[in-house]
Amino acid sequence: MKKLFKLVIVPMVLVLFACDEEQHGPLVSDGTNPQAVENVLVTPIYGGLSISYDLPNDSDLLYVKAVYKNSKGETAEVKTSAYDNKIEILGFGDTTEKTVELYSVDRSENTSEPITVSAAPLTPPVFLVQQTMDITADFGGARFSWINESKTPITIELLTTDETTGELETVETIYTEKSESKSSIRGYESLPRLFAALIRDRYDNFSDTIYANTPDKLLTPLFEERLDKTKFNKVVLNNDDNWDAWEGDYWNCFDDDAASIVHTQGDQPRPSIMTVDLGAVVTLSRFNLLQRSPENGRHWAYTHGNPKTYTVYGSKELPGQDGDLNDWILLKECESIKPSGSPLGTNTDEDMDHFDRGDEYTFDDPIEIRYFRIAVHSTWDGAGYINFSEMTFWGNVVE
Repeated sequence: MKKLFKLVIVPMVLVLFACDEEQHGPLVSDGTNPQAVENVLVTPIYGGLSISYDLPNDSDLLYVKAVYKNSKGETAEVKTSAYDNKIEILGFGDTTEKTVELYSVDRSENTSEPITVSAAPLTPPVFLVQQTMDITADFGGARFSWINESKTPITIELLTTDETTGELETVETIYTEKSESKSSIRGYESLPRLFAALIRDRYDNFSDTIYANTPDKLLTPLFEERLDKTKFNKVVLNNDDNWDAWEGDYWNCFDDDAASIVHTQGDQPRPSIMTVDLGAVVTLSRFNLLQRSPENGRHWAYTHGNPKTYTVYGSKELPGQDGDLNDWILLKECESIKPSGSPLGTNTDEDMDHFDRGDEYTFDDPIEIRYFRIAVHSTWDGAGYINFSEMTFWGNVVE
C-alpha cells in the first residue's frame, strides 16, 4: 500500500511544482545585443518598399523587424524570421519619402542598434487602378471597367445620385483582386445622371471620386425595359431537351422564383437546348441566368448541374421544327465565371455575391428577335443533367 501511495502522490507533487515555477519570459536570457543587418538594399514597389539585407552571424537570432510610420502617422512594424533576408512594407498612400528603421532581435528579445534607410514608394495601387477606371453609358445605367495589374485586393464602390437627396450614394460594393474587371449598375431611366466610383484598399487608402469623362460628368443610360415573362410562350423543337425532369418544370425558368428550378433527365446528348417565345419582337440588351439556388441555402453554387458553358441564339421567325442551330443567329458564347477562380467547393464572399446576382451577359448588336434558345454544353462539376433557376431578359420591344 505504501508503494502505491508514493506512485500516486509523486506525480501530483511534480505537477504542482511545475505550475509554481511556470515562466512566460524568453526561454533563453542573456544581455548581449545582436549585430545589425548589413548591405541593406531598398527597392521601391507600388505602395511600399521591399528591403533586402544580409543577416548577422548570431546563432540566437530570432527575427528582423522594420519600424516605420504608416499612412495614418502611426508607428507600425513588420517582422520577418531569421530564415529570410527580405522585408516588404505595404500600404503607403503616397509617394513621399519614407524612413524605416531595421532591428535584429534575438531569442532573449535583445535588439540591435537600428539601421535607418529612406526611400519613396511607387504609386499606390488604388491610384494606379483609378487611372484606368472608365465609366460609360450602359443599358439602364452605367458600365465600370478597370485594370488592376498588381492584383492588389481592393474594394470598389459604385455610386450614383440618390433620387430623394440628390447626393451620391453607394449602390454596389465590389471586392476583387482580379487583374481586369468590369461591372454595371442598372435600373435607371434614360435621363442624364451622375455615376461615380471610389477605390479603397485594405490599408484604408482611398482614391479620388472618379466620374465619367464627359464635360458635365453626366451619363444618359441607354433605354431598356425588363421583358414581361407573363407574355412568354413555351416552344419545344425536335432537338430540345426535356426540362421538366425530377423536380424541374419548364415554367420555373420564368416564374421569378429563385427557389424553383428547371432540370433535365441527363440522358440526352449535349448540347441540351431550351427554346422560348418572348411574346414580341425585341432587341435584347442583356439577359441574366441564375444558378440553382434552393430556399435552404446556397450549397449548389458553382457545382452540380449548373451551366458552365453555353451558347444563346435568336431568330425573328421560327426557322423550322427540326431546331437545327445552324439556322439560328448566334447571339453570344457564354461562360459562367467564378470571380476568385478557386476550385470546386471553395467559394469566397466575392463568389457568393456574384452567385446571388447571377451570370449576366450584354448584347452589343441590336438584332431583332422573337425566339430565344439556350444550348448548354457543360456543367460546373461535369454532371450529365442540367439544372438552374431563372432566366431574365431586358431590351426594347419593337412590335
